[in-house]
Amino acid sequence: MNSSPHAWIGRCLGDNQRYRIDKRLGGGGMGDVFLATDTRIGQQVALKLLKDTLVESTEMRQRFEREITISAALPSEHIVNVSDCGVTPEGYPFYIMEYLRGESLGDLLRRERQIGLDRTVKIVTQICSGLLPAHQGITLPSGEHIKEVVHRDLKPDNIFLLSTDLGDRVKIVDFGIAKLRNERSEHLTLTNTFLGTLRYSSPEQMMGDKNLDGRADIYSLGVMMYEMLCGADPFGFSREPRHVSEASWIVAHTQEQPKSLRSNAGCEQLPLELEELVLRCLAKDP
Repeated sequence: MNSSPHAWIGRCLGDNQRYRIDKRLGGGGMGDVFLATDTRIGQQVALKLLKDTLVESTEMRQRFEREITISAALPSEHIVNVSDCGVTPEGYPFYIMEYLRGESLGDLLRRERQIGLDRTVKIVTQICSGLLPAHQGITLPSGEHIKEVVHRDLKPDNIFLLSTDLGDRVKIVDFGIAKLRNERSEHLTLTNTFLGTLRYSSPEQMMGDKNLDGRADIYSLGVMMYEMLCGADPFGFSREPRHVSEASWIVAHTQEQPKSLRSNAGCEQLPLELEELVLRCLAKDP
């Protein structure tokens, strides 16, 4: 089947045709995400389906199926919950996750540019709470122990904010290109392919380090914190009215030192300890 994502609208998937696909919500490098209805309980859910251009790749199917297993096993209220999975009659793997109502941190930053100290601290604290169990390792239902799960593509668009009476409730989404640090899964790494988003990737990720660990996510978190606090990236590119090339990002992350956080307009009063923390996250040496 080689069709547009919209061809799935109206289809029912899963055991006893349980999930009815209602509309497409968006998509990423590996799959398309749809709003669906769990007809058994009448509840809206999100359904992620492997892209048709990748379904013929055994390696990509293995990675997608791995994503399902890992996502379901991650024990944190700050990681999107995965509740079910299956394969379509055409052989497309899919999984079901909670339908999140709100907006991504990326949407928020594009609208407001910077979000202030208190809100940044509350959001980042929850992101850390979500990353911690992944970085500490998990045991799968099969009994296999994964030493460490690295998100590897941590960025504002993969941080979802649910609005509650107590403020933002954070959910980390898309562990689809997670690098699993154990020998059994090393073969799932895509040879000669960069996995991640250049704007937020760590120096060691840029350099193709095969032994990435949780510190790569910490670097990405540092870039995000910098943006949240001052509305600019650590290297000043976003203050220039020009397109930033991939080469410029690579050079900046691997060779240039980030600008002082408190040197940005409006950031002069930020605590020195906070600036030191952000710059430690952005260190070139893990």
